[in-house]
Amino acid sequence: MLPYFCKLGIKMKIHCFNQKMFSTSALSPLQLPSRMETHLWYVLPNEVKSQSLLSQYVDLLSPPEKDHVFSMRGDELQKSSLLARALVRTTISRYQIRSCVSPKSLVFGKNAHGKPEVIWEQRDDWPPPPLHFNLSHTSSLIACGVTVDSPIGIDVEEKQRTMKNNILSFAKRYFSREEVEVLSAISDPEAQRHQFIKLWTLKEAYVKALGIGFSGAPFNTFTIRFSDANTNPEDSTIAIVPLEKQTNLTTNWQFAQVELAGSHYAAICRQKDDLSGG
Repeated sequence: MLPYFCKLGIKMKIHCFNQKMFSTSALSPLQLPSRMETHLWYVLPNEVKSQSLLSQYVDLLSPPEKDHVFSMRGDELQKSSLLARALVRTTISRYQIRSCVSPKSLVFGKNAHGKPEVIWEQRDDWPPPPLHFNLSHTSSLIACGVTVDSPIGIDVEEKQRTMKNNILSFAKRYFSREEVEVLSAISDPEAQRHQFIKLWTLKEAYVKALGIGFSGAPFNTFTIRFSDANTNPEDSTIAIVPLEKQTNLTTNWQFAQVELAGSHYAAICRQKDDLSGG
């Protein structure tokens, strides 16, 4: 399995590393991210060929996870589901949380809105680590983001994703009026499609960071606003503008958007760090 690693600093400087991981018994330990960092791991399912390695990952899963994986129809869907769970387990277990944390020993639950989280063992002599993670995947890429002391949401989408319906018609159903106007001002159809995908990943990452998902925060209840009318997230400050009285839509968040493997857009949303000013 070839997990790729991106380390994002608070100023959104990105350093990417490629580290081979051949076996679950050979996971090298890592330091937890600092409060000003976000770690982003991703794997390309098509690069995972070893049946022996896949069997090792099956052994890491809990019985309910195994049932879920093998309930998927088709080998590719089963493989993608397996790798998603294996990526989360092997990633979290590598951090220096405490000694002898194995991927298999991790226990997961969900919040009231279905967002996965680690259920740490309660011990008087060991406070649970302030580690947060979030997972996103397409059929061709799986990603896991990790932070400390900050909720996180991530989303990945294929750059070549196509729309069955007209993009603006689709945007009018799900986006705010201001966002539709931004898309309408883009005359080139291909550029408009790419901007739609980028905007979608940002909105998806935000509602996942909130921990309430699309059902708790429909996309048309808030606007993603770029500073200076600049819609390039690499050069702009991105602000959340709740519409009407949306008390559950907080605005103390920061964003980053990157390309992964040259084929996917990824958006990361995490809470601003008060000490660093965001």
